[in-house]
Amino acid sequence: MNKKILFFTLGFALVIIGVVLTLRDWLFLVMVFRGVFGPFMAIAGLVVLTLCKD
Repeated sequence: MNKKILFFTLGFALVIIGVVLTLRDWLFLVMVFRGVFGPFMAIAGLVVLTLCKD
């Protein structure tokens, strides 16, 4: 029972800290996702084209 309370408290704290850090560095995260989105779409397109090959 004590372990369950400890894990719940730790998990809740980690979620709150993660949300705060995410919101604090929001512009950096937007830049990273914009930079990753293009190459990811290109690779996904290549995978789809490979699957269509006879």
